[in-house]
Amino acid sequence: MRRRDALAAGGLVLSLSAGCLETLEREDAWRELVVDPPDGVYVPPKVDEMVSYGTETVDGRTLSLAATRPHSFWTVTGTDRARADVRNYHAIHLMASAHDAETGTVVPTSVTTTIRSRDERVDERTLWPMLSQRMGFHYGDNVPLDGDGRYVATVRIEPTSADVADGLDDRLETATTVDLEFDYAADEIEGLERRLIDADEGRGDAGAVEPMDDRDDGDDDHRDRLEELAESWIGTATSGDLEFSLAVIEAERGRDVLAVLPRTRHNRYPIPFAALSVAPVRGGATGRSVSLGERLGADLGHHYGTAVERRVLEGADELAVTVDAPPQVSRHEGYETAFLDPEPATVDVDLE
Repeated sequence: MRRRDALAAGGLVLSLSAGCLETLEREDAWRELVVDPPDGVYVPPKVDEMVSYGTETVDGRTLSLAATRPHSFWTVTGTDRARADVRNYHAIHLMASAHDAETGTVVPTSVTTTIRSRDERVDERTLWPMLSQRMGFHYGDNVPLDGDGRYVATVRIEPTSADVADGLDDRLETATTVDLEFDYAADEIEGLERRLIDADEGRGDAGAVEPMDDRDDGDDDHRDRLEELAESWIGTATSGDLEFSLAVIEAERGRDVLAVLPRTRHNRYPIPFAALSVAPVRGGATGRSVSLGERLGADLGHHYGTAVERRVLEGADELAVTVDAPPQVSRHEGYETAFLDPEPATVDVDLE
């Protein structure tokens, strides 16, 4: 085991006058529709349509590129967040999704883009890892372009930072580069549909909009697979907007492996780039915690895990899962206040 075409964004239409719509088309004016968001996942005020810039499969990884209007988002450093605002030179919000081609597993890694037009470099950057309620985990940023025309985006996907198993290491532990050509037209981006969500339909309330119908993250059935593969199924614990499924799976070097699948509560998205630990609890006293490593597997997809001695688990009444550092991923609206300081999640242990 080693380390490392238009897409309708959907939503609910808010009936507004033409003048109000024009006001809300201005970037960030619509934020006033949710003045005081809750501390957690909430239904955002709008969703935007996207345009596809193509998909390529190279070296066992599938890379998809898409764009929408430039918009603000929040970066996360430790437990602090900061808003990244739109600048007048931003032409698009560029989004890249990287998956294992065979299993659809999301790949936590570093993704850089170099954009050229007429053989001249227009922009080069490392994209932010991101979470959005429609796309789930992806990479993105607001980027400038040099007017309408044909562009070539060279996307470099670095080796994954997660531990890799189940034969994925031969295609996820090396870097790969993908070239995607796309045509940019400012009118097309400005004309993308923006659908506003009515307050009567939950705008600003705890909850989330539905994910894209064609999402390819392969995570809907990973909890079921964990339960099927488990030598001992432990259970599911919830803390705020996160769910943790726990099980003991196959032995590794003579020791059992405790696998933990964290997912967002509403859309069951994986949570990369977090720091998790687990500790046994007996008689109300919490024992020594053990750090969980980020992992990728053909059956379990993205998860966290560690080798443990079974006697430690059998001697516990409960297991407590702690988020030692929240996922270091940027957030689209609706996620910016979530997953920053969750309480430990506990689950009863019965391995007899």
